[in-house]
Amino acid sequence: MRLFHLFFFYCILLGSFAAQSEPVVSQSTPLNQQQIQALKFESPIKADWLFSTYQESVFNSSILVLEAGDKKSPPLLLVHGLGVLGMQDWFGVIPELTKHYHVIAIDLPGFAHSESPEGRYSPRNYAAVLAEVVDHYIAEPTTAVGHSMGGAVSLYFAGKYPEKLNKLVLVDAAGILHKVAFIKPISNVPKPNTKLPKFLSTKLAQLNDFTTGLIEEGAIDSYLTELLQRSDGAWKLVMGETPNMNAALSLVEEDFSEIVSNLKIETHIIWGEEDAVAPLRTAKVLNSQLINSDLATLPDVGHVPMKQQPSQFLALLNRAFTGEVKKAASAEVSDKQIETFHCEDQHSREFSGHYRHMIIEDCNNVLLKNVVAESIRIKDSLVRLENVSLSGAKLALNIKRSVVELTNVTITAQQGVKLNESRFDGAGVQINASEHAISVVDDSNIIFSLSRIHSPIYQGLAHDAIEVEKGIIDDRFK
Repeated sequence: MRLFHLFFFYCILLGSFAAQSEPVVSQSTPLNQQQIQALKFESPIKADWLFSTYQESVFNSSILVLEAGDKKSPPLLLVHGLGVLGMQDWFGVIPELTKHYHVIAIDLPGFAHSESPEGRYSPRNYAAVLAEVVDHYIAEPTTAVGHSMGGAVSLYFAGKYPEKLNKLVLVDAAGILHKVAFIKPISNVPKPNTKLPKFLSTKLAQLNDFTTGLIEEGAIDSYLTELLQRSDGAWKLVMGETPNMNAALSLVEEDFSEIVSNLKIETHIIWGEEDAVAPLRTAKVLNSQLINSDLATLPDVGHVPMKQQPSQFLALLNRAFTGEVKKAASAEVSDKQIETFHCEDQHSREFSGHYRHMIIEDCNNVLLKNVVAESIRIKDSLVRLENVSLSGAKLALNIKRSVVELTNVTITAQQGVKLNESRFDGAGVQINASEHAISVVDDSNIIFSLSRIHSPIYQGLAHDAIEVEKGIIDDRFK
């Protein structure tokens, strides 16, 4: 361990004394047919597609740019995700898109046929690259379509350069929730060092696990990533020739809560319902938190809809391009209130409705969806809450020895949440508390993504993961 620390200390020193690169004037150079053939694309290309290299100034590197379609048509920028193919992920749908749009696709720095410069392949830096590309190749507001990591980059681009966009389309965007929230969903086995009560670890270990994507793996060792964040020298030495990991680690360290909270650009969200890399939960939270968005999903489709179901994907994309935002109506909840609901020793069940009090005990894989209640008490259970509104009680949510995932939940009470030996994973959660938002009785894990707290102790965004032994924790998010 001492050698490990010395290694990173050395890296930090390297970063402190690293010389700054000289700025490079941005310019583009068209490629001839021989140069294009030398690229050896894995996917077929059209004869009228124009390729050029562009010298961007963010990393001072050369990137590959594709232009296709009539330049007099409305511009359309395509941004790829992680992987070795880069812009080729879009090649199957570009011929259809060029019938109506001037398409610009790029290989981001570090990917496919672009150079792999030094530096952090972060959404912030990539967004600056996109801004240069738009200025050079388009010179007018454009529509941007980003997939996976490219969706996160496009979201950041929209937040920082809104004047360069007129519409945003997010396709299975990855890395938006807090990194701990998507390492393992609650239905998967926790890491051995995860701090959970023994009985919960036993229950979770009985459930099936599945292999997560590169982004999730990049977030597992938070100690390593914290060290890497301190120094560009350490980052350079450790990342080396691993652009995918560079981009993945940079992505999961980004906090999108400010951008999501303030974004006003028309945004359309397209998602594969069976996406295991960026689960549908992310799409639901984005659609709830963005003020000018809608969501369309593709059944039986995974993380790459433009390849898995190109025709269906293009139909949704065309609807996004030509239509306006259409927010889906909220599910209706019965006005008739049930006094008390008690779930005991029931598993793999879904409940909805209007209740005064709900009690969940010894229940696994229970979903409370489209629920209105005054309070919910959860004990020795694994529960998901989705589209739930709690108000009117002194204590809204009491969780003991349980794992609870909350998606788009609003809590209004004197005391919001009380945790006792539990794991709380909240995304798109709003807590309005007149006394305090969260208190912990005994060791608990708390994760917030794209959430907001309003109490006398703290008012603001919550996007963090913490372990707490005991106490009121509102001020931990300051």
